Amino acid sequence: MVKLLDFIPFRGRKRYGGYELLEQIARGGMSRIWRARAPETGQIFAVKILTPESVEVIDMYRRFFETEEGQVALALDHPNVIKTHEYGRGRKAEYYLVMDYVHGPNLEVLIARGSPRVKQHQFSLVMQIGAGLRYIHQQGLVHRDFCPKNVLFGEDCVAKIIDFGLTIPLSLKERSGVLRAGTASFMAPEQVRGRPVDERTDIYAYGLSCYEILTGRRPLPGARDVGQRMQDQLNLEPLPLRRLAPHLPEEMEQIIEKCIAKEPAMRYKSMDGAMKDMRVAVEIAQSRK
Repeated sequence: MVKLLDFIPFRGRKRYGGYELLEQIARGGMSRIWRARAPETGQIFAVKILTPESVEVIDMYRRFFETEEGQVALALDHPNVIKTHEYGRGRKAEYYLVMDYVHGPNLEVLIARGSPRVKQHQFSLVMQIGAGLRYIHQQGLVHRDFCPKNVLFGEDCVAKIIDFGLTIPLSLKERSGVLRAGTASFMAPEQVRGRPVDERTDIYAYGLSCYEILTGRRPLPGARDVGQRMQDQLNLEPLPLRRLAPHLPEEMEQIIEKCIAKEPAMRYKSMDGAMKDMRVAVEIAQSRK
């Protein structure tokens, strides 16, 4: 079962159960992430604390992690998926997650900075994030917010998918009206419309993420307004991949186009098919170097 730990002041620092918060490493509208330490072992973790203001998100976390599917999410164990050790609630109703700590920024930041590490390992990244996403689906889950922002790429060049706050079980894929949420620039059309989602929703986001990794730019750049970015997912098509990266094989462009088809029925049915084709395309690309 989920462990509910207490919020305890500790020598001027906050302490959740056995974890001492050392420094805040990320901050958003709905959460704060701290680098933390287990005093008994000295091991470093990341502790994500949901802000009390994010009532809807807190309720979503609570309802999810206290279900059987939530227990599955806590048990995820794959090299390309962040390991979540505990889910808890503090005395001030601050829900939080304790996860493995990965040193370094997320993939979105690295791409925006033009990191040579991303370009050097772009084919490995495409395969790693696909493997992690396939594993998540095999456990009966849909991520729903897959994008470069939710991928950490540590100094060891291992990609790890993070942030399961919007994850839902595949058993809900036939149910409409599931909360429309996600990162606007990576939301599939059915997600924008508030329709039922399944693995193909994540596959759409995978295709857009691969496009950004391989080209260094957003597939549909420009719009600042969240609402407009969502509308762009319904109405606009990105430039063909090879228009921006002519060195890539045609097969890779075809795979991404299939992943990001507007209609779910036109996409890959599962990550198995997408990864099988992507593996061949990567081999072709690497053979041309």
